[in-house]
Amino acid sequence: MVMPQEKYPASCPWDFGPNQKQSHQSEWTLVNGNEFVKFSKNQNDQNWFNINRNDETFEQFLSYQARLTYQKLLDKGFKLQGD
Repeated sequence: MVMPQEKYPASCPWDFGPNQKQSHQSEWTLVNGNEFVKFSKNQNDQNWFNINRNDETFEQFLSYQARLTYQKLLDKGFKLQGD
């Protein structure tokens, strides 16, 4: 049985590049109604991201896990604030 592959985002707002308007920010927020999720790079180790859900749940993820989480939230209808 073949497991479906997770969708990996081509770009995230923290990526650098010519079309990235928010890469210089220290925090990125996805919003869906009353729910929000904040992403920020760990200041001590750039390979880790801090993810804060509704100012209640604080978690740390490796960069690739943060990218997958970002894509899953987009797929659930979350929108990047300020985009």
